[in-house]
Amino acid sequence: MEQMKSGSATSSRAVTSIPDQALAPAPAAAQEAGRKVAFVASIYGHFTGFHLPYMRLLQELGCEVHAYAQPGAECERLEGAGIVCHDVPIHRSPLQPGNLRALRQLEASFRQERFQFVHVHTPVAALLGRLAARRAGIPCTLYTAHGFHFYDGAPLLNWLLYYPLERWMARSTDVLLTMNGEDWERARSWRWRRPGRAVYVPGVGLDLAEFGRPGTGGGEAARREPLGLDSEAARRELFGLPPQAEGEPPAFVVLCVAELNANKNQRQLVEALGLLQARGDARVQLALAGTGPAAPELLAHAERLGVRDRVHALGYRRDVPALLRACDAAALMSHREGLPRAVMEAMAAGKPVVGTRIRGIRDLVADGETGRLVPVGDARATADALLQLRDAPERAAAMGAAAVERIAGFSLPAVLREMEAIYKDALAWPQSATKKMRSPTQPTAVATERTAGN
Repeated sequence: MEQMKSGSATSSRAVTSIPDQALAPAPAAAQEAGRKVAFVASIYGHFTGFHLPYMRLLQELGCEVHAYAQPGAECERLEGAGIVCHDVPIHRSPLQPGNLRALRQLEASFRQERFQFVHVHTPVAALLGRLAARRAGIPCTLYTAHGFHFYDGAPLLNWLLYYPLERWMARSTDVLLTMNGEDWERARSWRWRRPGRAVYVPGVGLDLAEFGRPGTGGGEAARREPLGLDSEAARRELFGLPPQAEGEPPAFVVLCVAELNANKNQRQLVEALGLLQARGDARVQLALAGTGPAAPELLAHAERLGVRDRVHALGYRRDVPALLRACDAAALMSHREGLPRAVMEAMAAGKPVVGTRIRGIRDLVADGETGRLVPVGDARATADALLQLRDAPERAAAMGAAAVERIAGFSLPAVLREMEAIYKDALAWPQSATKKMRSPTQPTAVATERTAGN
């Protein structure tokens, strides 16, 4: 391994940690078969954040697992799990000249290691990895699209740049794994390297047990019991709310866990609070867990609207499960998502979600059943949705309970079962390619619903 240590990228919102058992190397006996597979991404943190359970699965299937990414400290966690790391100078910008050197390094290493399959992630790394795999004669190439840059309502430039590129690269892809209904519907009609195809997998899997006991759908007792909160005062302290005045009803706390940036669009939530303020309603409190470049302007906008005292910037938090269990509802107003983990976590905690009606969010939230969907940019609809949840606590609790049931299909064990079938087919490629590869699950009707203008 050619290793240069450097700082790893850190998300501006807390992410779920990988269980310790996923970090332990597989027994040596499990790798006696000598089969090798590789993962490629821009940074090692992508693997430690999302894919270690699947690397462990492949080790248990008898594979030696390799990882390729730009130098970073997270490779030490991978090496501790028995994964072979290769530093490659992959740049996130596709126009960086250094990517040509990365392509040559990938191709040379792939030829030397003779992998049975390569599984690529993140846009630029996926492009380079697929080109290198094809040139090196790798039998099977898998690509997980965590959310195409072209989507319903995307800027025209995205369609002009990314759509032709992805269609062209389909001819160097054997299996495309999509995570939402819109991407799956669009990609399954493309021309693949025969007999390749697009399949749908419900995300990267979520550890449901971390976010609350099943069946809790909200309400004051459900909020407090998992946290040991014995008073509204303790909950207010957790979110940084002002003390409760005598006779004041409990605060209705809406939690948004996301990087503070233009795409995540927390501005829509702030403007919804401004509309409620104009109506004389000051009970809804907004808690923002995360950091990012939009933070100063968001708080300044809240000040202009007169709601700065009800917008609470919590910063980077490692206690997201506790925050979710203690809030009343969760919200995500994004312009673009693949399959948002923040929404999945909120649903696992038994919380109703107010989200924008876009790809990824509508795959998870059934409008009127597990939360409310609103148009991007519609602060009035957002304010109305928040009031509906606040003023109908029994209905909100029922939505939270329904969310727990709905998210079960996105659990880590469920996705591991589906990925095991896909990996076994890839390990037997091209023999397994003579049979029709199944798509283990199909997106729900909600997931594939198209809404113009989103």
